[in-house]
Amino acid sequence: MKRIGILLVVLVAVAWIGSKVVPRSEPAAAKASTAVAETPQKQAQQPETPEPEPERPMTAAEKKATHEKWFGAETIVAAERAVRGELKDPDAAQFRDVRANYTEEFGVVACGRVNAKNELGGYTGFRRFVSSGKSVILEGRDNVADAWAGACL
Repeated sequence: MKRIGILLVVLVAVAWIGSKVVPRSEPAAAKASTAVAETPQKQAQQPETPEPEPERPMTAAEKKATHEKWFGAETIVAAERAVRGELKDPDAAQFRDVRANYTEEFGVVACGRVNAKNELGGYTGFRRFVSSGKSVILEGRDNVADAWAGACL
């Protein structure tokens, strides 16, 4: 109990010291009011900031990269979990070449290869899979060729 009390006191002290050391940023409203209050001479001395460009629609490549970046790791983890759920011995599964891919038709999916054990306890070799994290298309059990061509290439 003493240790927990000491730990709490140390944490509070570190937080307080950190709040005093780190400089606080000035709120945007305060910056705007000081800019209005400046004299015209001061305003003339300050360089003008360029106007930001209007946002343009993202290209297909940019959209793909953004989706893969934001949803890729999450999809891979969910896909591996879903694939393990379909196997006889989920703990023995070995994954290789797993990657996230985005298509307009399927959204973000995980594509890769899995080596799993069969009923006799032997590994079957690496088989392709395509998964959205909810459903799994597994080579040898399903027709993976069409899904692989549509979602992974």
